[in-house]
Amino acid sequence: MKIDYINPFNNAVFNAMDTMVGIQVSRDKPYLKKDNYTTGDITGIMGMAGNYLSGSVALTFPEQSILKIYEKMIGESADSLSSEVQDMVGELVNIVVGGAKTEFTELGISYQLSIPMVVTGPKHVIKHKYENPIIAIPFKWENNPFTMEISIKLLSQAKK
Repeated sequence: MKIDYINPFNNAVFNAMDTMVGIQVSRDKPYLKKDNYTTGDITGIMGMAGNYLSGSVALTFPEQSILKIYEKMIGESADSLSSEVQDMVGELVNIVVGGAKTEFTELGISYQLSIPMVVTGPKHVIKHKYENPIIAIPFKWENNPFTMEISIKLLSQAKK
């Protein structure tokens, strides 16, 4: 998978966390994911489909991380993965996938978005849209890790 197709999502994570949550995150080294188990307790996943590219993106958070992000973003504390926390995770993945669209448009690529889904529970399984490789990109803020997963299928070359 070309870096041109990963960078818009990385940039969207940095931007969303900065503008929506008010935190600066750092990125660790991406890796190829070998199974469908998540690294977190709550995951927002969203599909995208277009003429040139199709796939899905997920943001997965350990409970401690998302509760701290929730408090920072909303200004209230939460002590569980409540419906409000789940809604915020769905909105975060929507912001990231939607935010990446601007950069993809500059590459001549457009896509439609699905409605985000949120899954909770330790070591839960999520299935990406295609049987393509899944790139996992770890992020963290202070001692609060989370991971973005990207699985993209290129359908044809974009027009420049």
